[in-house]
Amino acid sequence: MHRSMRPIRFLGIAAALSALALASQAQPAVPPLGGIWPAGGGFVFKDKPKKARQAVSGIACAPNAQRRNVCLLAVDEGVSMPFAQVGDGRLQPDGHSIALGRDGDELDAEGAATDGAYFYVTGSHAVKRQSCAANPASRHVLRFRRDAATGWPAQPPDLRDATHLPALLATLPELAAATAPGVCLGRGGIDIEGLAVRAGRLFFGLRGPTAQDAAFIVSVDAGALFEGGDAKPRVHQVNLGAGRGLRDLLAVPDGILLLAGPDDDQRNADLPWTVLLWDDAETPAPKPPRPPKPLATLDLRGVAKRECDKEIKPEAFTLLDASPGHYRLLVLSDGLCDGGALAFDIPH
Repeated sequence: MHRSMRPIRFLGIAAALSALALASQAQPAVPPLGGIWPAGGGFVFKDKPKKARQAVSGIACAPNAQRRNVCLLAVDEGVSMPFAQVGDGRLQPDGHSIALGRDGDELDAEGAATDGAYFYVTGSHAVKRQSCAANPASRHVLRFRRDAATGWPAQPPDLRDATHLPALLATLPELAAATAPGVCLGRGGIDIEGLAVRAGRLFFGLRGPTAQDAAFIVSVDAGALFEGGDAKPRVHQVNLGAGRGLRDLLAVPDGILLLAGPDDDQRNADLPWTVLLWDDAETPAPKPPRPPKPLATLDLRGVAKRECDKEIKPEAFTLLDASPGHYRLLVLSDGLCDGGALAFDIPH
């Protein structure tokens, strides 16, 4: 059942009970390892420079031939997606960028991923948040080739554009109603905010719609999405707790890490951000799918905002290091200039 179909009077109680249930699973509240990482002079944008600097919503990183961690940042304002190098406690813009707006329109980029050969970027596929008007510019998934030596786009980048993801979503019974025209955000509308690639499949994490205590992940065959053929769309329902949707996904050796935060219903805006580990392996019927494992709540209370910052809304993360006992993650926030990168040690 979609959130828009639930009695409104039960929403606050359900969210509170779900938060208590998640807390009872002994997930620690983890503060960042120090303050916001410096970003040099910050990213430079021609249009809406400050607003764009506060609009980082995705990150995709991989080492280049010199073992420097080169990252593409998805920005949901404007059309330019910058690159940066991550390491030694810095997120350093490197002067490279790629324009991904279609016909000059903003993509509303919300997620980025890389498999080493390609970068992938997805638009939100959502309607306009305030007016609920259609936003066709957001309904794109883009792929371009990565240069393994430099970590930047290959030349030529072989840019591919897939616009038929909404048609694939409409074939999934759990999401068909959410793809109908005029369905608003917070009332059951589609809102993609996370992206990961693993074992040849793209995974799209949805902030909305939600169903009871669960959010949705949609996976498709990455090659078929861009090159034709059966994309084999599948929907996965993951229990995050009432009032939460997905903000980003990250492929790791053990599965896919989930960054969860408040969904599109404004009444849930004060729920905390959590990190969970989801085993994406298919569960043979009739066994139920494995629930994600809660790992930690992000403790953001001590983060000091700078003059350029507006608010802290974790929207993207990447892996800095993995060991048998922890993931070291770099978390970026919408509302903080240049993503306001914060490092966290997340036990698992």
